[in-house]
Amino acid sequence: MATDYDEGDFAEQYQQIKGAQLVRERVETYSFLKLVGDVKGKKVLDVACGDGHYTRLLRKAGAAQVVGTDISDRMIELARELEARQPIGVEYRVEDARKAVGQSDFDLVVAGWLLVHAPTRDELAQMCRGLASFLRSGGRFVTVSINPGLSDFDLVPDYRKYGYDLALPDREGAPLATTMLLEDSTLEFEDYYLPIEAYESAFTEAGFRDFAVHLPELSPTADEEPGFWDDFLKYPMLILMDCVKSAAG
Repeated sequence: MATDYDEGDFAEQYQQIKGAQLVRERVETYSFLKLVGDVKGKKVLDVACGDGHYTRLLRKAGAAQVVGTDISDRMIELARELEARQPIGVEYRVEDARKAVGQSDFDLVVAGWLLVHAPTRDELAQMCRGLASFLRSGGRFVTVSINPGLSDFDLVPDYRKYGYDLALPDREGAPLATTMLLEDSTLEFEDYYLPIEAYESAFTEAGFRDFAVHLPELSPTADEEPGFWDDFLKYPMLILMDCVKSAAG
């Protein structure tokens, strides 16, 4: 069963520990924002926004309109609480990414760790159709997700030095267990494994073109000792994907 962010105090725990994750600070956020590029004046939708990490960064980067959506009521509550304390003009909604509702003229749709929640190709296809419904023709989708190529590595490094522990899947649709590690706590996630071909196929069928996979990069501000990130960058546990919505007709 996929992780339920509304169960117990999971959302609060996630909010507290994610900021301490080196991977998110040094690699994920840097790579994601670099791939997204200039958002000044654009209408942006952040799907599976959680507590608004990327939502707020995109608004601060100059996006004209930024909306964050998540299926988790509690995550949206946390995002709205932060917006109330530090208002920057972001709107948050509780919505299911698989359902086409509301505004459909966004220039850019982004999603961090959304697609790993799809246990089957059919559910992945539903998500991709939903994402396409929010975009104008020529609009772009960008996401960061688990690396489907993990199981094919000739060597799987010990990711615990980077704050994660992984239990790799053995078949398509199998659970993918990830544990975030800190000195005095852990937080477990259960997602699902699908091959990269499944993602490309789902995007194409949903009306996207120019599908591309991008490897993560290390932020130039990272100050760990030389060689610390070598294994992670050679065998990355995450990738980025982007594509463009084809013109109607």
